[in-house]
Amino acid sequence: MDGPPGITITSQECPGPPRASRSVMAEAVSISVEPRDPAKNKGTGSRVSRKLRAAGRIPAILYGHKQANIPLSISHEDVWTLVKKGNHLAQLRIGNTTEMALIRNVQWDHLGRDIIHLDFYRVSAHERIKTEVSVVLHGIPEGVAEGGVLDQPVHSITVSCEATAIPASIKVEVGHLQLNQVLHAKDITLPTGVALEVDPDTVLAHIVSKQAVAEPTGTEGAVTQPEIIGRKEKKEEV
Repeated sequence: MDGPPGITITSQECPGPPRASRSVMAEAVSISVEPRDPAKNKGTGSRVSRKLRAAGRIPAILYGHKQANIPLSISHEDVWTLVKKGNHLAQLRIGNTTEMALIRNVQWDHLGRDIIHLDFYRVSAHERIKTEVSVVLHGIPEGVAEGGVLDQPVHSITVSCEATAIPASIKVEVGHLQLNQVLHAKDITLPTGVALEVDPDTVLAHIVSKQAVAEPTGTEGAVTQPEIIGRKEKKEEV
């Protein structure tokens, strides 16, 4: 899209002044990681991984850019720092070198409580990627006072941008919305260099009457990992 417009009310709705969205830019978290010896994993990868987790470390792998895969281990505390901050990007300190990488996949245990493995994908600072970014609604809509209910059908949108410009979230003001008014993806203002990669008519917020509140779709909480634009590369299992 050629530069997204500000938030406006569509023609079938009541007119109003444009509303701007705000984005919180994510920063790459710098963490220290330790390389693992691949020779020790032959035939006993699962056993070694269990030992690492018992010692408070999480197994991981760094791959991509046609360079050698590097099996790693990360402290449990650093892993949770990444998860709590919702970071997409990490600066991995491996001895005397530093690698910039995307958190490509997070593997949880069968109960969904503990992280048991991470995949990191090498990226360069100006490499464009696709990823999902959280949409955070801010304000109490005017339509709520009129007896309406704020409905948020989606909680994230897919955008494309450079690896170092991934927004941590996009904050959207909804205080101006009145009963039956709708806010679409095309109505929000994205940061410079960030492009929308979803249907522009995707509904982000809607003020509906209490009788018309939709049933949950069951899709909330789904996580889509960042995608490198124009590159498909598989990693070896470690």
